[in-house]
Amino acid sequence: MVVGVIVVSFGSVRLWQDSATSQERMNTIRQLRTILESAIDAARAALRRMDDDDVPARLRPVAKRGDGRLPVPLVKVLLRGLDEDEWFRSKALEAFDHSGFVDPVSRAYLERKPGWWITVVEAAAIAEGADAADRVQRLDKELDALRERAAAGRAKLKGLKQERDAAAAASRASIEDRLQPLRAAASTARNERDRALDQIDSLRSALETANADRMEAERTAAALSEGIRSARRSAAQLRRSVESGGSESIPKEPMDVARWLDRVAATLTPYREADTAPEGAEVGVDDVEVLVPFGVAPDSADAIDALAGLNGRTVLVDGHNLLGVLDSSTMATGRARRELTASLGKLVRHLGDSTVEIVFDSDLEEGRPKSVTETGIVVRFAPGDLIADDVIVGRVESLRRGAVVISDDREVRERCARLGATALWARALAAWL
Repeated sequence: MVVGVIVVSFGSVRLWQDSATSQERMNTIRQLRTILESAIDAARAALRRMDDDDVPARLRPVAKRGDGRLPVPLVKVLLRGLDEDEWFRSKALEAFDHSGFVDPVSRAYLERKPGWWITVVEAAAIAEGADAADRVQRLDKELDALRERAAAGRAKLKGLKQERDAAAAASRASIEDRLQPLRAAASTARNERDRALDQIDSLRSALETANADRMEAERTAAALSEGIRSARRSAAQLRRSVESGGSESIPKEPMDVARWLDRVAATLTPYREADTAPEGAEVGVDDVEVLVPFGVAPDSADAIDALAGLNGRTVLVDGHNLLGVLDSSTMATGRARRELTASLGKLVRHLGDSTVEIVFDSDLEEGRPKSVTETGIVVRFAPGDLIADDVIVGRVESLRRGAVVISDDREVRERCARLGATALWARALAAWL
């Protein structure tokens, strides 16, 4: 069993190697280094006299330290070696006697005669008392200094409070002086803001009225344009009827008759019209190129899907006819034409290396010039007294085979089909878009 060194600290007795806190153990080692200084020096002298092989393994770090002051962890290692190794303790006692040390506490610690620990405990208690007295004296001095500093701080704080109160009063007075003109300016600004808001409300009301007038003017202009186009269309139909020598009576409302015929055709013939040319066609059935698979309705979005990757062809779109399918209320406006033309960029990408031409009626006598958009779409307007139907048929005549015509106008589809074009319905493209 290892004999421990007992020390007295703050009225309690404990072993320095027991469960005390790390800081308490360090303080205990420092205290033991003070009261057992002669024993520690003698033990280090004994280590220096030993051969390297004789030095205990745990004490080799102490032996390598040389003559310098030992740090607390090595002091602990050295004291534990003296405590547990009787042979090493005897070597330290020999060095103690040889060095002529006269410290009775260190001698008692090394000799370990009965009652030795009492001598060590008394020395520790004396050292503890001296340390405590020194600490009390230091604390008293620190307390006095703190009291003086506190008194000076209170006096300074009182002065600072007075200065603060004076500065706050002066600041309030200065701020009040500066706020007076600012308050007046703010009141003026609020009044001007209210007047500006009233003016904005008036302008907004006027703008809303102007927008309403503009929209009404656009609707009126669209109606007039549609009337002009309808008159030209009727005139063109009359001209074709006269030129063909037909004797049939002309319907009073040809547009209504055409729409009715389209509905009948959609109900009774759900197959692709271009697959069989009508009686009197200008090309034979064998000459009609099948671009849409059999069974795909020409008025469905599937017909447009079937044109994917179409190369080297020209697709002719009846512009105002398609606008009427999409939204008849805006079909005669320039904005509607521009938006429709922009949306056909999707069709250009779908078709591949083919050309898309969109043909519009024109309410101008001289028509409008042809243009090409950034996406490659060709925009045409019917010139002079012609209508878009005639322009589309004329383009098919010049292209002959390889053209695709998209229109809900039955007459346009039939005329183009006779020339070998593939005819699809505008509602198919509207659904696909």
